[in-house]
Formats: sequence, C-alpha cells, structure tokens
Amino acid sequence: MQKYLLHKPLIEKCHHNHSHKHHTYDHSDARNMDKKILKISLIMTFLMMLVQFVYSILSNSLALLSDTLHMFSDVFALGLSFFAIIAIEKFEDKQKTFGYFRLEILVAFINALTIILSAIFIIYESIEKLFYPVDIDAKTMIMVAILGFLVNAFNAFLMFKGANLDNVNIKSAFLHMMSDLLGSLVVIVGGIVVYYTQIVYIDTILALILSLLLLRWAIKLLRKSINILLETSPVDVKSVEEMILKHHQVGKILDLHIVEITNKMFVATLHIEVDIQNLSEFEILYQDLSNELLKNFNIGHITMQPSVIKKEN
Repeated sequence: MQKYLLHKPLIEKCHHNHSHKHHTYDHSDARNMDKKILKISLIMTFLMMLVQFVYSILSNSLALLSDTLHMFSDVFALGLSFFAIIAIEKFEDKQKTFGYFRLEILVAFINALTIILSAIFIIYESIEKLFYPVDIDAKTMIMVAILGFLVNAFNAFLMFKGANLDNVNIKSAFLHMMSDLLGSLVVIVGGIVVYYTQIVYIDTILALILSLLLLRWAIKLLRKSINILLETSPVDVKSVEEMILKHHQVGKILDLHIVEITNKMFVATLHIEVDIQNLSEFEILYQDLSNELLKNFNIGHITMQPSVIKKEN
C-alpha cells in the first residue's frame, strides 16, 4: 500500500523514546510517572481545597475564599489531565475515530463557565463588603494560606522535577499550580496586613483582584474551548494555503479544512488540483507537504485528495 494512503498522524522527532499508535497521540500522555504525580497532586489539592473552603467561611475572608475557588480550578485541571490519560489508555470505541480527546475540551468548557459564575459571585460579595465590612480572623486566614502555599509549592516542585512538561496537559496543570502558589502568597501578605493594621478592606480588595484575574483566565479558557468545539482553525489558513501553493505541482486548492481535536492535536484535510503524471509523483508531493505542515504549523494528521489538472489537446 502507498504511504499516502495510510492516513496516519506524523510526530516530530525528539530525544525521548516515544511509542506511537494510530489516532492516540499517546507518545507522552500515558507515562506512568505523569499519572503518579497527577494522582498525588490531585489528592493533596482536593483536600487542601476543602480545608481552605471551611476556614474561609469561619474566618470571613473573601481573599481566602477567592483563592479556594482558584484551587477548585486546579482540582478540575488535574482531574481532567489524569482522566484524559486513563481514557486514552483504557477506552476504545470504533465509532469515536479520534478517541476521547474531546473530553478535555468539553470539561474545559464546563470548567470555565463554573469559574466565571464563581468569580462573579465573589466580586458581588466583595462589593457588598466594601459597604458593609465584617471582622476577619486574620490569624486563621494566614495559617490556612501558609498551608495552601506549602501544598502548592510541593505539587509544583513534584511536577517540575519528575513530570514530562513537554506534555501540554501536564504543563497546563503545572501552570495552574504556579498561579495558585502566587494566589496563596497574596492571601498571606493580605492576612499579615489585616492582622497588624486591622484594615479589613485589604482582604476585600485582594479578593477583587484575585477574582478579576481568575475571571480573565476563565474567559480565555472559555473562548479557546468554544473555538475548538466550533472547529475554528488553530493556525492561519491563508499562510497554509500560501505554503501549499509554493509547490509547482499544485495548481489550485479546491478545499481545505484545519481543525484542532484537542490541545495541539491539529488535523488537516485538503483537496488539491495537481499537475502530476503518476502516483509516485503524488506520493513525493504528499510527503513533502506533510513534513512542511508538521514543521511549520504542527499539523500531524493530514489527508489529501488529488485531482489531476486536465490539459486541453
């Protein structure tokens, strides 16, 4: 069988020893070390989230509650990454020709909506407490925030040292940990200021800042997930067309579709009019175009349909 009929995704060569299966892209996702680190981080973050939530209510700290919501988004991110690896490894369904990769996008969409609603609630509560301030147990706020900081620092260090940060899911989870680490640090500083000055407005202002940052991140996540679900091209289509038309055998692009199945998993299908004499020439053109699409646009799964240019006698 000709290579261009195999319809298999390409992967870029790197220094790691990867295995590759048709339509799975599991060359880095299914590593046992990644699963182990994600599992540990998920359990620790979930338990710390529960502790922070209880003490944010007991201490009347909106900043601590806001940081709890941030940690809630971390739990979703870690759970998503962990479940995605399990789903890719364990679940098989011939009807789902790209596997369960879109689960990541569906959960990200729901996750973003949940975070946006939570952030709006915190902003509303913050504005209300600016007009009707309440006493804050700053000491409890500081102690819980320090504990949260240590948990996030441990998880971030664990991922940095042992996980494969080339994996987009793991890297996303690592960035979540780093952002939550910063959030815990902000709450600690705020708690210290409140403890020594008794200016409770500091807690409210910090809650507003953290909620607005969380809202900004959630809106970006929502926009990205919507674009993927609507199958918006993840790369500039015009640039792809210009690159394809540089080949002298290509006369015209009759049809071109580029979609993102999940994060950084790009698929292209194209119908081109070509000036070739036989299948061997088309195979060479196919290989050249496939390698260029992978190298320049990270498109690893390409299907091409040729139509031979009819020449007038």
